[in-house]
Amino acid sequence: MSLVSYLENTLPPSPQREEALSLIRLGLSFQKHHRVGKRPGPLKAYLLEVTARIETPLTFDRLLDELELEAARRNIYGTEASPIEKVDRVWEVIVFHHPRAGRQSLTFKTIRNKLTWCKLNLNP
Repeated sequence: MSLVSYLENTLPPSPQREEALSLIRLGLSFQKHHRVGKRPGPLKAYLLEVTARIETPLTFDRLLDELELEAARRNIYGTEASPIEKVDRVWEVIVFHHPRAGRQSLTFKTIRNKLTWCKLNLNP
């Protein structure tokens, strides 16, 4: 027996009962989506994987060094080796190959923001 049918059978008919039932129905519809949020995209997931390999302290310069190595791996071993195509420190741009959207140029500020997210979500 569901919660709504239980309350329909136990509470006496009244406007308050109908209001309570409508609120419970609304709450049950939200319960289905509870703890289901936006999952990290391919870039965040990849950066989380890369930052887990970097020894502490985790800094932006160390991340850039690691991403440059990833870009070099991609040049040597092909597109399957890494989604990072290029790290340009002069223009402060990283070229990332998104699985669905294709090539994306990302600024260092965007990567810094994602690094902050990675630091918060790394397992200690």
